[in-house]
Amino acid sequence: MLYFIVHSDTLSVFKKSSESDSVNLELKVKFHHNLISIDNNSKLLSSVMAQALDELGEKIDLENQQAAIAIDDSILSHSLSMISKKDQSDSVTIVKEELQNKWKDLFRNYFSISESRKSSKNIFHSVGMNHYLREKIKLNFNNFGIDIKYLVPISSIVLSSIKGTQYAVTKSSRIYSIFNYSKKGFSFSQVSFTGKNKGFKRILGLADSIKPKEKDLKNPNLRYIIFNDMKVVEFFAKTIKDSYPLLNFIKPFGIQIVENEYNKKVRVALDKSDHSSLFQYLQSFIAGLLTLGLIVLTLVSISDFDFLYNESLVNVEKVVSKKPNIPTNQLERYRSSSYVAINEFSEISNSNIIGKIQSINILDNRINIDTNSNDGIGGGYTIKLSTYPSIDESLKIDNFLSLISNIDSNIQFQRTDGLFFNIASDNVVIRCEGIDLSMQILDNIKQYNNLILRKIQYTKTDSSVHIYITALRS
Repeated sequence: MLYFIVHSDTLSVFKKSSESDSVNLELKVKFHHNLISIDNNSKLLSSVMAQALDELGEKIDLENQQAAIAIDDSILSHSLSMISKKDQSDSVTIVKEELQNKWKDLFRNYFSISESRKSSKNIFHSVGMNHYLREKIKLNFNNFGIDIKYLVPISSIVLSSIKGTQYAVTKSSRIYSIFNYSKKGFSFSQVSFTGKNKGFKRILGLADSIKPKEKDLKNPNLRYIIFNDMKVVEFFAKTIKDSYPLLNFIKPFGIQIVENEYNKKVRVALDKSDHSSLFQYLQSFIAGLLTLGLIVLTLVSISDFDFLYNESLVNVEKVVSKKPNIPTNQLERYRSSSYVAINEFSEISNSNIIGKIQSINILDNRINIDTNSNDGIGGGYTIKLSTYPSIDESLKIDNFLSLISNIDSNIQFQRTDGLFFNIASDNVVIRCEGIDLSMQILDNIKQYNNLILRKIQYTKTDSSVHIYITALRS
């Protein structure tokens, strides 16, 4: 299990050691845009999430992993509903109606989950997550071979094991977030002691406001429990192990009511007549059609690539249709991916729209094109894997590095030791100036069966191309 924390501006991944039971931070990357500012921009959300996972995937094996994701409450919306005991049999409908009244036309943009606790009697706490953000997290994690089991608000994690008289505190930049779940229900406030946001802000809650002093949040004490990201993940792992009820955005569509009595009983009720659920399904379906339409438009717009009708690829498709030869094991899949990615980059770089492209990112057989405009060219799609020529010759990494140095002495590269499916290997990152130079290197990679292209990153601003290679040792 990999543990992720999504803040508005960063994505972090942690691993738990099976031997020491400790949690370790593996890597932290910065989003190219703050998620709060783009939460209604489906295309940009997908691009930002994909780029962050690209950066993680360069150093961490993400494929075939399960994930537990904690999401910062600053990206979410919180609400409280008061429901009398006699009406609690219809609590799902009442919560839904109150959320509709709150959000009005924006109600359909949010996926909401709710909870009640015995200590808070008739008070229901709801958390809303932007529908696009939720779907783009799910889509991009799945594209990287990650199976998401949990997508949980940080507040739900940190409140899982503390008393009603205690407060869970997290900090982002200079702002402290303070959470509590007492007899008066969920409460959420923020405070900053310096900067432009200095002061106390009550986000939500029926209980009397508690305004802590700075020393209360800096010095260890039993009332304010301070959580950094590491401690959040430690609590997260424990709640999963103990099967403690958490608000989980990965659950099915509909308003969920999670009842937590003595941390033992959990009931999830879905409003089966909830038409907003149907609408959200339709949103997903429509989003899928729009994505497909974008890909088709992209392909039409770049029809000068002629790669759909390239004679050599048509012949390959004919071979596949007559005698399927798609690689079945992982190593062969990566070799096939390497071959088609090089061909695709070559087609794009030789097209007449390369001047409009700001950046190209190819990771295995997934490609993302950015044009910084709405001309229909930018977007992401997956390159279909196909057969590739049988190549028996291999090349030692020292000879390969010597070869590229002979192409241009100014080419920069970095080499590290690694393992690829338990095969000793060398990981090499090459930086060169200009697409033409990069194609000479890529053409050489195609000639040897132990050289596997993992990623290509082209940036127009400095005309640089970064090439990531795994070289299997014979």
